[in-house]
Amino acid sequence: MKYFLDTEFNGFGGELISLALVSEYGGELYLATHCENPIEWVAKNVIPIIRCHGADPFDIVPDFFGRAIAMFLDDDIEPVIVADWPDDIRYFCQALIVGPGQMVNIPGPIRFEVHRVESYPNTFGAIQHNALWDARALRAVLER
Repeated sequence: MKYFLDTEFNGFGGELISLALVSEYGGELYLATHCENPIEWVAKNVIPIIRCHGADPFDIVPDFFGRAIAMFLDDDIEPVIVADWPDDIRYFCQALIVGPGQMVNIPGPIRFEVHRVESYPNTFGAIQHNALWDARALRAVLER
């Protein structure tokens, strides 16, 4: 099954703030964590909309992102993770690592696709720079 991915992070190379997966059939996972010292752009454009209309994340510590992803993907033996930017894939993969030489148990191979597409503007009121809305917008563009 395809899962459309988006992440928000604290500037280039900064820590992961939120991650969303939206399946091609509508299932959703939306995770967020506290950002201690957001850069100015993130403080202005990301932090205020992490929790907004239609997007209420599970607030967890960063160490549990991978476990939540594994639980969400548990029934899928061949997930395909689709993103519009390579950093989204990088943050997703980093979340799966839970210790030196250890990763969460994902039941089967994971494939990744990166499609450089524009999801905005759109017709359904998505809120740009919110990981869940961005993942929904990506699905809408690629599933037309």
